[in-house]
Amino acid sequence: MNIRHATIEDAENIHRLAVAAFGQDQVPLALINQQLQAGRVVYLMADDLSAFLSYRTVIDETDMAFIAVSPDHQGQGAGQQLLSAFFAEVQPGKIFLEVAENNHVARHLYEKNGFQIYARRENYYHDGQTAILMEKIL
Repeated sequence: MNIRHATIEDAENIHRLAVAAFGQDQVPLALINQQLQAGRVVYLMADDLSAFLSYRTVIDETDMAFIAVSPDHQGQGAGQQLLSAFFAEVQPGKIFLEVAENNHVARHLYEKNGFQIYARRENYYHDGQTAILMEKIL
């Protein structure tokens, strides 16, 4: 899988992939367009449009916002490849992310890559699920 930086032309594909991966519109198209136009959020994207990861860095802290893999590509290592590409280009410092407590697959991927839990937010998501806050020092 080849991974590249997304451009504004990728916005609709990113949105479709997010809806397919998350089962709902968690990443509105207007937000994706705004982020890509402003250049403050980086979207790493698989060339075959099967997966993306978004993040932003401020000074020495990076916030990984979303990682999405299309349902027909899940379990094939796409998430790990995105994380590896992300680690290769992000500057040294702290990396933060949040993940739903019941998202065991994602949590396992993050823990396998050195992320550690530092806090929890009870009833954080719209469905009442707890958010697990994780960090890694790179």
